[in-house]
Amino acid sequence: VAFVSCIMRDVTEKLRAERHIEHLATTDTLTGLANRNALLQKMADAVARAARTRGQLAVMFIDLDKFKAVNDTLGHAAGDTLLRECAQGLTSCVREVDVVARLGGDEFMVLLNDAPNAATVATVADRMLKLLTAPYRLSGHDAFTSASIGICFFPGDGKDVIALMKNADIAMYHAKELGRNNYQFFAEEMNQRMVRRAQLERELRAALENQEFVLHFQPQVSVASGAIQGTESLIRWRHPRRGLLAPGEFITLAEETGLIVPMGVWILNEACRTIDRKSTRL
Repeated sequence: VAFVSCIMRDVTEKLRAERHIEHLATTDTLTGLANRNALLQKMADAVARAARTRGQLAVMFIDLDKFKAVNDTLGHAAGDTLLRECAQGLTSCVREVDVVARLGGDEFMVLLNDAPNAATVATVADRMLKLLTAPYRLSGHDAFTSASIGICFFPGDGKDVIALMKNADIAMYHAKELGRNNYQFFAEEMNQRMVRRAQLERELRAALENQEFVLHFQPQVSVASGAIQGTESLIRWRHPRRGLLAPGEFITLAEETGLIVPMGVWILNEACRTIDRKSTRL
């Protein structure tokens, strides 16, 4: 007499849980797009495939303009709605073989597989800009945004994922510098400019610590009487190598990096100390 013993176990729930965990690990929960982890893997696969076939990829770094204003005026719920609608819009501009991901905040990245040339990518970018500048109805109000887009190509602008992301980011910042709501293709000159900017920022931080600034005072004269009615404080930077620098050389960078705040505190204190010294002499 033969006996057969079978043990059966329902693993449906286990498989469902595993798929849910995988989904959470690779998907942005707010927009449903691929997240950074998924994007990095998809880009690595696409780069390897393009290298074998000698194909070309395009990477687009997209940053929404004025998104903080939407959050501040209409609230974070409205901001989340805007991000979801922008995500849907970006997805509608590309093919199924392409990848749209949210990196975090108001930053998105798009991977265009088998991008034939710059003109084709420019058409996609134009479509994105037109869509993103359309008014959004949020919390009963019309909200407006736009985007700054940086574009680079594999293999011409980078031969690995890190280089492609960095160069697309650099091109995006160049688009912001040119007034926003536009796209720019990466060029090596941009990278050199970013290196110089980073160096200047380091020097500016050191200048605050080492007190390399000096104030010049310009009198304000009444046109009617010719009498001096006040004075204007003008900051200068005694750069250790370049000599005395005018504000135009560093104020914009100070504003962009937040260094303008401690610089403003120093200007106020130094102006007050100068007034106190002169008053003491009198």
